[in-house]
Amino acid sequence: MKMILLKDVKNYGKKDDIVEVSDGYARNYLIPQKLAIVATKDDVSHLRVRQKKEEQATKEDVAKVEQFKKQIEDLNMSFALVVKNGKPFGSVSLTQICDRLKKEYNIDIDKRKFEKHDNLNKVGLYYLKIKLDHKIVATLKINIEGK
Repeated sequence: MKMILLKDVKNYGKKDDIVEVSDGYARNYLIPQKLAIVATKDDVSHLRVRQKKEEQATKEDVAKVEQFKKQIEDLNMSFALVVKNGKPFGSVSLTQICDRLKKEYNIDIDKRKFEKHDNLNKVGLYYLKIKLDHKIVATLKINIEGK
């Protein structure tokens, strides 16, 4: 019997998969547990239409995230550390970076989205990786100067 899975079923498939199972397994387990429904022509066509809509929405979301990634990668932020006798004092925190992104560029990023990095406590150029949606990673350039 052909069934459309409503939830993931171990050894059979994931949600929205169309699978062939024995009649007894379908009647005695999948249908009573509301894990699957019988795959009629109408249900299959509705499933295909819904999958196409979800796929289109996902493509639009990915395009927006890619545009956001480009906007982040075009930035080149500068911060200043106090330098005495050739040694910098202090550091630049992720909170400072997020606050500045929000104030100056109107970009709201949670500091937990930044991947692990070295401490920003020396003069130089740093590349910070930011995890965005859909497994897309943007790289933000941070230049730390001495004053």
